[in-house]
Amino acid sequence: MLPTHDVPCPHCGAALYSAVSLDDGINPGAVESPDVHVDNAGFYMSCPKCRRRVAMERVGSDQGTYYVRAAPAR
Repeated sequence: MLPTHDVPCPHCGAALYSAVSLDDGINPGAVESPDVHVDNAGFYMSCPKCRRRVAMERVGSDQGTYYVRAAPAR
């Protein structure tokens, strides 16, 4: 089994989801993956603790599509 780590919510610090070490992405095809939604502002997920919106980015690679937590707006 590969090592995993929790990816924190940028608002409250609670764990949003667990990711494989060195890869903060969510594989939408995996059963245990949290839901990623889309609206007019883009892709997002809701923090399971504080329920705030966390922006996500859709990334494509040779292995398929996955989502990562978006960089904060500057």
